[in-house]
Amino acid sequence: STFEKWIMDGETAIASQEQDSSGMVRSIVSDTPGAISYVAFSYVTDEVNVLSIDGVAPTDENVTTNEWKVWAYEHMYTKGEPTELTAEFLAFMLSDEVQENIVGDLGYISISAMQVERDWEGNIVN
Repeated sequence: STFEKWIMDGETAIASQEQDSSGMVRSIVSDTPGAISYVAFSYVTDEVNVLSIDGVAPTDENVTTNEWKVWAYEHMYTKGEPTELTAEFLAFMLSDEVQENIVGDLGYISISAMQVERDWEGNIVN
């Protein structure tokens, strides 16, 4: 996971509670003294405290430059070659209309804002 790779240096966390819902993670951390986890920026509210790591705050700017290391791409997959309609949808999702407006409004960082790129293993490639 992103947390284990970038925070735990590849080590598996022991005795951890895992959740698939970021909203549930936020709720559990908010209600559990001493709890720590991570959620996408879009789920950060006043219910939880945001922590810096090695003096680096989790901000959009720090993610785009890789100063903040705890980030991952969201992916969309198709089974085989996409149909024409699916290809149009994927192109729409990568369009300026979506990337420059909707993505940010939802609390995420546009792929076009990224100043670095990671390969499938998480290594910076540019």
